[in-house]
Amino acid sequence: MALHAEPVRAVLDPVALEDLGRRLRAARLTPDAGGTWARGTPGDWLAELIADWQAFDPLALQARLDELTHLRVEVNGVAVHVVHAAAAGTGSIPLLLTHGWPSSFLEYWKLLPLLTDPSANGAMAADAFTVVAPSLPGFGFSGPPPAGGLIHKQVAELWYLIMTEALGYRRFVAHGSDLGAGVTAWLARAHPEAVAATHLATPGLGAPPQPWSDSLSEHFRHVEEWSAEEGGYAHMHATKPATIGAALDDSPVALAAWVGEKLTRWSSTTADSQPAFDRDHLLSTLTLYWATRTGASSLLPYWAYGHTPGSALPPDDPPPTPTAIDIFGGEIVPFPKPPRELAERYFNVVRWAEHGRGGHFPAAAEPQLLAERLRAAFKPYRG
Repeated sequence: MALHAEPVRAVLDPVALEDLGRRLRAARLTPDAGGTWARGTPGDWLAELIADWQAFDPLALQARLDELTHLRVEVNGVAVHVVHAAAAGTGSIPLLLTHGWPSSFLEYWKLLPLLTDPSANGAMAADAFTVVAPSLPGFGFSGPPPAGGLIHKQVAELWYLIMTEALGYRRFVAHGSDLGAGVTAWLARAHPEAVAATHLATPGLGAPPQPWSDSLSEHFRHVEEWSAEEGGYAHMHATKPATIGAALDDSPVALAAWVGEKLTRWSSTTADSQPAFDRDHLLSTLTLYWATRTGASSLLPYWAYGHTPGSALPPDDPPPTPTAIDIFGGEIVPFPKPPRELAERYFNVVRWAEHGRGGHFPAAAEPQLLAERLRAAFKPYRG
């Protein structure tokens, strides 16, 4: 049976929004005078965020959602939500964008017009893309994955079927960050006949077999230190997602603390030292998670990755697909940045650049920079 992309309206559940308002007004916040980020989300910061969330207008968010074209595709038993943004002119190429955690398709809001209508944004009309931005299973308006979640390789197969069968794009390019980088990598590996090229933003790469160079040894030492100090969230997601998931589903305070910390601390900063993942974007993302009840299901990729043999990308066997990689930095809490020699053990790296800004969410923090990097990365594969 052929796949069908059905136009839908992405609606924030009004009952969930009304319930959210009640819970925010009744929020019980932990006293935390002078708390520091080193111990987790400070109480005074969280109190300000909850107050801002109470004042947030979800109708304005709904109006912005209504400006987008939303599709729904039933594929392999999973209902996938897709934002489809057609190019303003002719001659575009399809570009698949895949987000990560704790993000959503909303991360690409500012990026979309830069990609679909470049001539209106200081670039050449010939650099236009038709953009496809699906929501990962268990995120946003997508339905839940099977029990236990899906690994990157399985999501990549869903994306392939959506692009080729539901949307009719036999040849396309793809970008991913965070979890999305893993999905994009597997997609190119499994279907090089369909994926002309990929672009990855600061991908997380596992440790290949030793021996390692001094550079790799130093990198993985930093990874170990970072994981010990900052990686508790990932360990929790990978071992007991239902436990923290129960809190995220029932309490907006828990959701704001758990997700809000990562969205801001992993962001780069603006010129006035504020998180580049701005307040409105943060509140929009929290509202989407709450209204769709996907706080718990968004954790499942970590469980699936840790409990499925063969889920890791194999090293030292890079597929032929050309891959451009941009390493974005400047996070408030910096990530260890992989060296190029590590990436080359996994990918056919044809372009590499490092930036001191953009952080973990470059589409939200530096959309102009990311748009420029995507145009440059995929220009050789047009036509």
